[in-house]
Amino acid sequence: MAEIQYQKEWRELAPGAHSNVHRVTIPAARLHFEDLHPMSSYLRQQDIARMHYARARARGEPNRHILTWTAMQTDRRAEQLFPNLNYQTDDGEQIISANSFITCVLRKLLAEGWLQLHEYIGDTYEWQVDIPAENREWIARARAILRWLEESIQLDLYPNIERGSYQPRVFSNFDLRRNFVRIGRCDFIRHFVQNHERQVVFNTSHFLHEHDDLISHHSGYGDAIGLIAAENTILRPPIYRRGALLYDGSAWRIETVALDDIQLVLPGDITLKADAQGGNRFHLNPAEPQPIALYTRAAGLGASGRALDRSPRASDRIEFVLVNRQVLSWKRGGALHIPQNGFVLSLQEDALPAGFADALIDDAWVEYEFTAAYSQVQAAIQAGPILLRRGDKAQEQSEAAEEFCPSHGDSIGISPVHMDLAGRDQRKARTALGILPDGDLQLVAVDGCNPDYRSEMDSHGATLQEVIGILQEAGAIDALNLSGEGSSHLFVAGGMANLPSDRRGQRGVVYERMLPSIGIVD
Repeated sequence: MAEIQYQKEWRELAPGAHSNVHRVTIPAARLHFEDLHPMSSYLRQQDIARMHYARARARGEPNRHILTWTAMQTDRRAEQLFPNLNYQTDDGEQIISANSFITCVLRKLLAEGWLQLHEYIGDTYEWQVDIPAENREWIARARAILRWLEESIQLDLYPNIERGSYQPRVFSNFDLRRNFVRIGRCDFIRHFVQNHERQVVFNTSHFLHEHDDLISHHSGYGDAIGLIAAENTILRPPIYRRGALLYDGSAWRIETVALDDIQLVLPGDITLKADAQGGNRFHLNPAEPQPIALYTRAAGLGASGRALDRSPRASDRIEFVLVNRQVLSWKRGGALHIPQNGFVLSLQEDALPAGFADALIDDAWVEYEFTAAYSQVQAAIQAGPILLRRGDKAQEQSEAAEEFCPSHGDSIGISPVHMDLAGRDQRKARTALGILPDGDLQLVAVDGCNPDYRSEMDSHGATLQEVIGILQEAGAIDALNLSGEGSSHLFVAGGMANLPSDRRGQRGVVYERMLPSIGIVD
């Protein structure tokens, strides 16, 4: 097939449940994936702050204020941006990344109630700190980062303090977990569509979206999770064992992939492999100590059913936090916090050649390559769960085969923290990709929204089982679930074809959501 085919149908998926179903048949060779490149920092600050403000309003918070800061797209070393400071956290983690250091300092200022916002005559505003004099180290850190944030206009409060009040806004008893947001790499798909002529553009990856996703100072709202590869290059590794769509230049296939399906290329051309013979073998989430180990938050699922927050404590180890291809921090002694969107490389001090740790800290960069089983992969995207395998439903096995773990009460899960595979019968907005017998692809998007805010004109959404049925009707033999709910966006021929489900508590009011990565059909 050489042409793209788009169909939209209003159909009854279940008694009394009518939904808009969008189907796009895509020629195999015309699909590829990209991360979005954010445009306006101010626009991201305002939109994401308003979304979190709506959440605070829904929780009934009386004095709701959202504090955001927009991380640099191209990160720098903390010592380059803020020289002559101490970059160690209270628990001994040595931060390399400037983005991570800024986030860590802001969190400390908010947690201690040290941060203030002052208004002066002439409608000028200034961030200040009120830190006890004995905390000289934190005073130096705070002054340095606030000076940089003000000069670059990266720090914002929504809504702002009342003009003309001249009363400082003091951040005491601030809900740090839910109302402070570091903004990462995301943008509106619409901006991409307006600047590029493409036939079809749609959402793909899961990403950090809820406050349980942002528990680490290495993580920002909108940061994508999961494998993405383009033009034979792995841009983001597969943190968790989940389904991925893979293209080898001639055909697409769907497989479950994880970190042990790739190899790490470190400074000095040191390559770590899960199947290596000799000293360069790594173990993924080992139950017992190993010379070289990689730890993700999924390490705790087998033993306790809970996500692992920190790597095991061990006196003879040096460990590194890796997010995408960047080394963000390091620490000796274990017990290093594991971010939702990254992993910890844990080494016995003598596991690799002398001087290796210093070289990794200096370079702060790694590359990834596929293992032999996936060596021909040129493009890939990971999301999940897998819906179809060789024509049969795969959902019944997904809970064991793929690493999803929702938050429950005080137990923080694995991002996306609201995805509970036990809730496969919930009716939501959905997006999925299927592979047809001739090798082409079938994209299915079903509109839906939260029933509490649904108007009489809104689509009712679909269950995962209903999406599987639609894909099977189209003839799909393999299929993968993509990010859904408010993230389901579909543009065809330059226009928005679907109706996004984000309502932010407003019945009948539709909001587009900022996303990190997209599928593109040329």
